[in-house]
Amino acid sequence: MLQQRSSGLLLHITSLPSAHGVGDLGPEAYRFADFLEASGQTYWQILPLTPVDPGSGFSPYSSPSAFAGNILMISLEKLSDENLLSGDDLAVFNEQPIRTVSVTEPSSADGDTGITPALSLSAPSTLHAAWIKKQPLLTQAAKTFLRDATPAQRSDYDRFCAWQADWLNDYALFTALQESTKEPVWVRWPTEIVRRNPDALARQATLLQDEIEVIKVLQYFFLRQWNELAAYCYTRKIHLIGDIPIYVQFNSADVWANPELFKLDENFQPLFVAGAPPDYFSEDGQRWGNPIYDWAEHERTGFVWWMRRLRHQMSLYSLTRLDHFLGFAVYWEIPASEPTAKVGEWVKAPIESFMHAMHRQFVQLPIIAEDLGAKAADIQPYLRHYGIPGMRVVQFGFGADMPTSTYAVHNHAENFVVYSGTHDNNTTLGWFRELDKLHRQRMNDYLGIKVTDKNVVDQVCRLTMQSVARLAIMPIQDVLNLDETHRMNTPGLGGRSWQWRLQPNQLTDEVAAKLLRLTKMTGRG
Repeated sequence: MLQQRSSGLLLHITSLPSAHGVGDLGPEAYRFADFLEASGQTYWQILPLTPVDPGSGFSPYSSPSAFAGNILMISLEKLSDENLLSGDDLAVFNEQPIRTVSVTEPSSADGDTGITPALSLSAPSTLHAAWIKKQPLLTQAAKTFLRDATPAQRSDYDRFCAWQADWLNDYALFTALQESTKEPVWVRWPTEIVRRNPDALARQATLLQDEIEVIKVLQYFFLRQWNELAAYCYTRKIHLIGDIPIYVQFNSADVWANPELFKLDENFQPLFVAGAPPDYFSEDGQRWGNPIYDWAEHERTGFVWWMRRLRHQMSLYSLTRLDHFLGFAVYWEIPASEPTAKVGEWVKAPIESFMHAMHRQFVQLPIIAEDLGAKAADIQPYLRHYGIPGMRVVQFGFGADMPTSTYAVHNHAENFVVYSGTHDNNTTLGWFRELDKLHRQRMNDYLGIKVTDKNVVDQVCRLTMQSVARLAIMPIQDVLNLDETHRMNTPGLGGRSWQWRLQPNQLTDEVAAKLLRLTKMTGRG
């Protein structure tokens, strides 16, 4: 349960400025933490930290691992400071950090599929360029570490491997097999590896020992840099909010290592895939493509895999947002043969048993439930019982049902997190430009002024901060009054999402001072 009024900003790590093609855990992350402190903010919310890949449009909600870190976030500057890379190595990057281009790609929605065709790019996106350029340098740094590490450094690395062994060994072998076989999709590997014959896995682990070690070192680099940034934030009384997608990608170490936990056929192909029915975001619904959990098997094991996942992710953050929390109670199950999410059915999940297991593992539940969308009422009794805050989005509060809408500011409650918009929404300015006359008139009547392009963002941000909800979060795009071209994600558009980057020097003293005044005025400072 949230205890006091506070506020924060939403900005993913990859959206930070950087000279190396993608935002990372280097100097700009520390500068953003300084901005948060100067503007009176208490929280920094990010999107999932898990790995991304081209096959799923670099969506952080579609990862080959539910536990590993995204190595693209590793700071090359910090590796250079440790003499693991040289200045000449870093010179391979000579691009402007904010260059973005359109891409076309056969991808689906936020949280997209496990088996997707390779990207078809009209020009390399910033993330794709970083993917190509950065990985060889990271591999080089890892090999340098393995060669030159001091006894103390090696001991620290060995402790990391031991502590993370329950996911790290499978992930490292999975990734090494992808590279060695040149086959990214695990169901196309030799049968004995697909079926995880112990002798076959042992042989591969021996043959790929060097490659596996590099993969583990990169995960060590990531976690070490993340912990350093987290410590810097905490000394400035800034708390981190993470994000856990409810589903995992089919083409992941998790499904390969635990096929019994998913609804697969005898050939390990998904019988059903996850998604959401038609709604505000998409008239065809969202076909995410992730395999459906076999909840009966999870319940039989006491949800041990989920508890390990939650414990691992919660160790990284002060609060953790559980994406699509509705899926723990009821989920939209789409036959794998269906091309869209229009055909599907609601299926119940064992939320009572899951919540009880979670409560036993974590005396206090430091989570935020993403309780948006259809059938959200189904989970409200559980959230209230365990004191788990849900979400309210101000942009959703101006519909025809405004007097009774739970999103309208006058209907908010204290134990909630209020957002001006989320990573799936348009920026507030872009959203306003798409509104029809009735929506605009309701805003005028509600606010008592004529709302225009020039004042709408200030008005929505003010409403967000004035809400009685104890925690208020605004995307940095709204703080900077940015338009629709700065949107982070448009569900269903795949590779055209996730590319947005903050420009250097956009976060001025004037912006910090304005936000600080609003924060103090609304009792969130």
